[in-house]
Amino acid sequence: MADDGMGQRMSETRPATWANLAAWGTLLSVLPSGVWRVLVGLGVDLGWSAEQLEFQQVPGSGTVYMIVLSAASLGCAAMTFALVKPWGERIPSWFPVVAGRRVPPALPATVSLIGAAMLTSIVIMSVANWDRVSGFSDNPKSGWAVLMAACYLSAAAWPILLLAVTVDYLRRHRRIPQRQQAE
Repeated sequence: MADDGMGQRMSETRPATWANLAAWGTLLSVLPSGVWRVLVGLGVDLGWSAEQLEFQQVPGSGTVYMIVLSAASLGCAAMTFALVKPWGERIPSWFPVVAGRRVPPALPATVSLIGAAMLTSIVIMSVANWDRVSGFSDNPKSGWAVLMAACYLSAAAWPILLLAVTVDYLRRHRRIPQRQQAE
């Protein structure tokens, strides 16, 4: 058992194997949609009409948006590893002023739960409005439309996987009542 810095004991168990796999799953679930966006942003013909490209401002500011969104999505998905790796428990030594301090478990847990809720709402809104956001409203059954849907479908697993890893994190960092310390 370890102390949480506030006099409470905390369980110290290793992440479940499935939680490590789910953390990798978050990253892999986001990768296909990110690749799709970057390719479209770079001008690869993936079936979008000239009108859709113009609407999305590709090439142009839409290109920058698509690349930045893809990088940010992958970066956020990669942060799931903070819930299963030691560097998510202590602030890294290269970080100024607070290096080596224990990360309060409530911080990553709260951020993860909020993130999972936000991602869930994004997935629901995207599914509900897919015909308007996909760029294929004129031809939703084309091969390109199906490929795009497949790329984005995997991203729908992101909030579920994040929530699963968060539950494991909470299990490992639960507070142990003081009366059990003597046992």
